[in-house]
Amino acid sequence: MAPKSELLRIAVRDAGEGKARAVLDGRATMPGRGAYLCREPGSGAVHKACLQRALSRRAIPRALRVAVAIDDELLESVGR
Repeated sequence: MAPKSELLRIAVRDAGEGKARAVLDGRATMPGRGAYLCREPGSGAVHKACLQRALSRRAIPRALRVAVAIDDELLESVGR
């Protein structure tokens, strides 16, 4: 639990052919359900431990209520 200003929103984007991708929604304006991950202090990127925990628990698809592939941009933002 954290204030919304300290979290990054993840939303669903249609990837075509009936597939969905979980992508960063930096402006928090995309329609539909969202999942939230904690930010890295200072940089504003997704906190690495937070993303790893969410992936291991399959929390992102569960929060979005749809089977999704995790977008490469989201995974790369943690590698910085």
